[in-house]
Amino acid sequence: MNWRTGMILCLLLAAGITGWSVWRQYHPDQDVVLTSRPDYVLHDYEIVSLDKLGKESFTLRGPQLQRDPADKTMTLNTPHFEVPDRTGHYWNVDAKRGFVPAGGGQLQLTGEVIAISPPQSPPATRIETESLTLLLGEHHAQTSDAVTITQPGLTMRGIGMRADLDRQHVSLLSQVKARYVPQH
Repeated sequence: MNWRTGMILCLLLAAGITGWSVWRQYHPDQDVVLTSRPDYVLHDYEIVSLDKLGKESFTLRGPQLQRDPADKTMTLNTPHFEVPDRTGHYWNVDAKRGFVPAGGGQLQLTGEVIAISPPQSPPATRIETESLTLLLGEHHAQTSDAVTITQPGLTMRGIGMRADLDRQHVSLLSQVKARYVPQH
């Protein structure tokens, strides 16, 4: 084999490698494309979730929901939840953002979270915090952040909270301060 044949083979090999490299830059793997964007996006949606017995577990409304195909999680913009208590009246829960981990058994709300008890079930209760986890199948809520709970004539503040939304039972976990002003 002479030097010209060797040079031609080297040039052909270099051209092949260069062509393959350029093609890969303009045609990324399908998996890379799928993980870089949601597999579906819902706009102005309403979802009614039922439990195992066919009874309403919660209703979710919002302007946008996105599902990540890689880890099967969902992100929500300004979600609004309606969670029924045992009498069929609804807690209203709002936040700036929501996150549903894979499996969907819970919902993590962040940013100006406000939960308001059903008006038909006194006393009127308002819960405010920066993050709240809703355990959807159990109708429980919890947080480790600062919480303010207001009822007519009563304001309570503390760190950490557990709530049973079915029974309207709310417990602050630490550093609890209360202010009671009798209603006249």
